[in-house]
Amino acid sequence: MSEGSASIPRPVPAGAAPTSFFPRLDAVVMLLGVATLLVLVVAPLVLLVLGSVTQEGAFTLEHFAGAFSRPAYYNALLNSLILGAGTAALSVLVGAPMAWAVSRTTMPAKNLVRVLVAISYITPPFLSAIAYVILLAPNSGVFNRFVVGLFGVERGPFSAFTMWTMIFVTALHTFPYVFLLTSSALESVDASLEESARILGSGVWRNTVEITLPMVTPAILSGALLAFINAISLFGSQAILGLPGRVFTLPTRIQALFTYPPQYGLASALSIVLVLLTVLALYLQRGYLERRSFVTVGGKGVRPELVEIGRWKWVALGLCGLVFLAAVLLPYLFLGLTSLSRTWALGLSAGNLTFENYRFVLFEYEVTRRAIMNSLLLASAAATIAILLGSILAYVDLRGTVRGRKILDYLSLMPLGLPGIVLAVGILLVWLRLPFDVYGTLTILLIAYLTRFLPLAVRAANAALRQVDPSLEETARITGASWLQTFGSVTLPLTRSGLFAGWILVFVPALQELSASILLFTGPTITLAVAVFNLYDNGLLERVAALAIVNTLIISLALLAAQWLARRGTTQVARTSEIGVGGG
Repeated sequence: MSEGSASIPRPVPAGAAPTSFFPRLDAVVMLLGVATLLVLVVAPLVLLVLGSVTQEGAFTLEHFAGAFSRPAYYNALLNSLILGAGTAALSVLVGAPMAWAVSRTTMPAKNLVRVLVAISYITPPFLSAIAYVILLAPNSGVFNRFVVGLFGVERGPFSAFTMWTMIFVTALHTFPYVFLLTSSALESVDASLEESARILGSGVWRNTVEITLPMVTPAILSGALLAFINAISLFGSQAILGLPGRVFTLPTRIQALFTYPPQYGLASALSIVLVLLTVLALYLQRGYLERRSFVTVGGKGVRPELVEIGRWKWVALGLCGLVFLAAVLLPYLFLGLTSLSRTWALGLSAGNLTFENYRFVLFEYEVTRRAIMNSLLLASAAATIAILLGSILAYVDLRGTVRGRKILDYLSLMPLGLPGIVLAVGILLVWLRLPFDVYGTLTILLIAYLTRFLPLAVRAANAALRQVDPSLEETARITGASWLQTFGSVTLPLTRSGLFAGWILVFVPALQELSASILLFTGPTITLAVAVFNLYDNGLLERVAALAIVNTLIISLALLAAQWLARRGTTQVARTSEIGVGGG
């Protein structure tokens, strides 16, 4: 039998007692799962709430009073709202029309657009922020120097350190949420209403605005919600673009409260405010959708036909090109050029080119090697543990019989809307109280990554498990296999491809995680994202660019390796199906 194929355990001899004790193990696993989630997810949230309303063991609202009455924190709250709303709006303006052009029109190069959307999504936001500092810095920025040289003015009109730039750069990372959800909805809706409107003489643009886009409003709003949550929770890009222009947000204010002496109470209160913003956004979205009907998939759906938009398809492709010029080409181009410069302010010339910055970050700057090893180890461990735990939780949820098992799913999804920096505050409050010291070790970072990205693993495992016919597992149990034997020899091999996709969904964001790491790292446990951020904070722009390119290459190589392994896994799954596993 080929590697990776499922094997049904041999039947037990006649008269032998069956080895399966699934019903009892079902309850045991559920209790262990609940206990694990209580430690990882619920405890940080509980202590976060307690920390925000207590001081030296006594109840107080002083922390919330400070959060809402002091201008510094009130302005940070206002800035976070503006950033979130602006980013969500811009993400919709970019992502929804692009999704329509790709899914419903005759625009060429659609697969290329999808690939570039994926690149935009996996590009770390803090790297884009550094790139736009190179492009838009008030005095030394590329665009400003071009304007000064062309028109002879004293200074250029652009600035990297404004709210508008923060919204623009953040939206370059979040518009893929809107694109992916909207394009998926557009490909599955019933197109009969559109066909009826065309028969009645409705034009393409009126049809799109009045019928098509309203039908996919839930998907658009879901993408906008994800963009809003992402925007208010990111730390790196807000620190890089906001702090020099004194545009403070809740994440940057929370991080500042951990400078000595740390103010845990006020940090907890601001963290709760950040969580409430997420809950409020979710409540408003659900309230809007529940008041309206958006049923678009019927029993006899009409497959949507591609809309012929004539010459406008080239305009649409050109606009997509402008988005990717801003999101991918310009950032990586100028990060690369800066990394090859002795002094970026001197511009491009043969005498200014050097590989010294790469030599420094790879061979002289000892932090780099430590950060790379830490990041790879943490991302690999977090992805592996998360997908194993997620598989078990999903299995008990979908295949179990014990009452109350759905609580596993609910608890595992709780971190999904929690900003990384909020989660880090909660984890600190939990683990600093325990008698054994995990602060200053990789363990506390692993706990943070596992907690933050567990929902992705659970969702991936849940989707993969739904595609496996339960009768295959039932056959194994009838032959006398225990739950563990069935899970290991039947379920895991048949869900291998989906579980590996879930592993990648955890590995990639864990490899570039910054928001939680910035509060939890110490010198020996520094990660690659933190190393890039700290190097930038020291003003070494050319070396920052070199380390940023190294960071990008590591992510790219990891994705290429994952793609190769995924193809290999798909081939093995195909071979498994060919030999008829469990089909008799």
